[in-house]
Amino acid sequence: MNFRRPWPSYIPLIALFAGAAVLLPVLSSKFMLIKVQEESMSPTLADGQWVVVIRGASKIHPGDIAVFVNPMDNGLAVKRCILTGENQPLVEHGWLVTPWGRWFLTGPQWNRLDSADQLENDAFYMVGDNQFRSLDSRTYGYVPRENIIGRVWIPSGRRNHG
Repeated sequence: MNFRRPWPSYIPLIALFAGAAVLLPVLSSKFMLIKVQEESMSPTLADGQWVVVIRGASKIHPGDIAVFVNPMDNGLAVKRCILTGENQPLVEHGWLVTPWGRWFLTGPQWNRLDSADQLENDAFYMVGDNQFRSLDSRTYGYVPRENIIGRVWIPSGRRNHG
């Protein structure tokens, strides 16, 4: 018996590419993929790990991990938001204490954090989970909302601070 296909074998492949051409611009406006290129978020995120970023600063809350433009060198950075300008920092014996962990502060870092003009409502205090291997808001201060690119999507089993 000789069976003939009702359509050429390349038609499904063309349909797949056409669908991808339609969906790609929509998805790239809402999501992006980036590669973590530092150890500052270890053990939550590993150096070299790829992460999905949900674009938009309005989705960032304390406890979230976000991607933003670093105010010091204009490169991309991945850090955890632990304070907004609306939150009052809690410092005990030189340690900034939050529900997501404790971060050591030097004298100048505490002065920068305590400075009233740093406490902007539209800014975020971003730190690395691996605090002794992280260049973060303890050094460069609050990150303005316009520098935020989006929130890192973490699978539900890996949300807690290490």
